Amino acid sequence: MKLQTARLRSPREKRRADREARRREDALAAAAGVFAAKGYHDAQMTEIAAAAELSRATLYALFAGKQELYEEVISEAAAAIGEAVRGDVAELDDPGERLLCVIDSLFARYEANQALLRIYAAGTHGLPFKIRDALGEATLQRFVQFTSWVGELAQQAQRAGLLAGLDPEVVGVSLMGTVTTTAARWIESSPERPLSQAAPAVRAMFQRLLGEEETG
Repeated sequence: MKLQTARLRSPREKRRADREARRREDALAAAAGVFAAKGYHDAQMTEIAAAAELSRATLYALFAGKQELYEEVISEAAAAIGEAVRGDVAELDDPGERLLCVIDSLFARYEANQALLRIYAAGTHGLPFKIRDALGEATLQRFVQFTSWVGELAQQAQRAGLLAGLDPEVVGVSLMGTVTTTAARWIESSPERPLSQAAPAVRAMFQRLLGEEETG
């Protein structure tokens, strides 16, 4: 009898879980827009709930408070961007192009997710070392792991005869710092211009570090 009851309740529980997942997605999307527009301190849970078309009670049932919601917005967006960049790089075989692809892909992803970039810029003033204080430990760990992966790409490039005399780990850290700082400052100082316009100069600089001839 208990097994039968559990089976009968499973579809209902699934619908409830699906409904909660949709509400969570709506809340995160709404919060990203509010945090990007107003910053963490001026954003209010009431207006986030309204933007997500949820009650304030429902929003608090999904997230313990504004800090948790803020960190979750950033963490999930950062994870999605990291996965997308890794996917772009995986399609290439040339070690040098794989490293340069990180630059192109990051700028493209930031262009498509400007809310995250604005939150990052406001919270850290474009300085990666401020991530822990402003954006939380989870985001810091994602940033560290992703930067380590970029360093591994730099090691592969060096083994292929590129980056002569340079420390691959330093190259990886420098690449991430240059892209994130450039993108954050660009969106604050030149919001009317596409972020993609900032990518070529950064790409050209690291192309020189690789020892490759610039093309195009």
